[in-house]
Parts: sequence; C-alpha cells; structure tokens
Amino acid sequence: MKKPTNETIKQIFLEHYQEWCFLSFAYLHDMQAAEDVVQDVMVKMLTRKEINEIEGLSNYIKVAVKNASLQKIKQDQKVRKLDDTISLFDTSYEQELIHQEEREKVQMALNVLPEQSKRVFELCIIEGLQYQNTADIMGISTNTVKYHLKKAFKILRHTLSGSYFFGFIIAIVTFLSVKN
Repeated sequence: MKKPTNETIKQIFLEHYQEWCFLSFAYLHDMQAAEDVVQDVMVKMLTRKEINEIEGLSNYIKVAVKNASLQKIKQDQKVRKLDDTISLFDTSYEQELIHQEEREKVQMALNVLPEQSKRVFELCIIEGLQYQNTADIMGISTNTVKYHLKKAFKILRHTLSGSYFFGFIIAIVTFLSVKN
C-alpha cells in the first residue's frame, strides 16, 4: 500500500471528518466537544513522525477518535467529581453561614422579650423543662408560666414576621444543638 503523505492525510480528513465527528458525538453527546476531539486527533496525526508507517490510516484515525472520545469522558468525569466535591464544601459553608445568621436572628429576637418571658422561654423551650419545673424554679404558678410562654411566642412571631417564623423554630433547634 502507498505510504500516506500530508496531501493524502488532508484528503482522508476531508472525506471522513463528519463521520468521525458523529462517531465522537455518539460518545460525548456534545457536537462542539466532538469536533474538538477530531481536530485534536488530526493535529496529533500530522505531527507524528511514524505516520508513514501506518497502514489503513482512516481506520487508525477512527480508532484514535474513539479512544480520544473515551479519554475525554474520563477526564470530564474527574472534573465533575471534583466540582461535586467542591460544591459539597461550598454548600456546607453556605449552610453554616445561613445557620449562623439564623442563630443571630434568634438571639436578637430573644433579647426583645421582657426579662421574665425570656427566662420562661429559655427554661421551657431551650432547656426543655416542663411547665411545673419552670414554675418551681421561678417561684410562679404554671398558669403564669403558660402566660409568659404565650406572650414570648406572640412577641417572637411579631419580631420575626419579616423573616419566616417557621424558620425560627428550625433556628431554635439549631441554636439548641450548638448550645448543648
């Protein structure tokens, strides 16, 4: 068989370019990436010194395009895994900032409460004590504990109305986990 020359390679490239692009596209599902792979393979072929020793050049290039496409998939998967790992760290960092803001909102909202209502709220909600235990600690009746708790929730609901009150409940749980 006749040894390929640059003119022969150019002719083969023009004849089979679309075929190789479609072959690469079958693996990559991205026509721009497929065209890049084919062009990269052709550049490598033109810079090879041993090109004259290759028989069946078009089949050789076809296999090279297939292998380069598979290599690109592997490379993209590594990049995707790295991106996923980075996004996990970003997400957790962002989540930590959100939780920190929620804790600060809770703390500011608690500071708005009258002193006795704040103390009842801390004992019942944050510390998790029963009404009777809170009443015994504070030297008040259980009905007074209920009154102050109701008052505290009303003030907190009003204070946090610009925010989301249900988020406040989640923030309390977060606040509790950090405090304990």
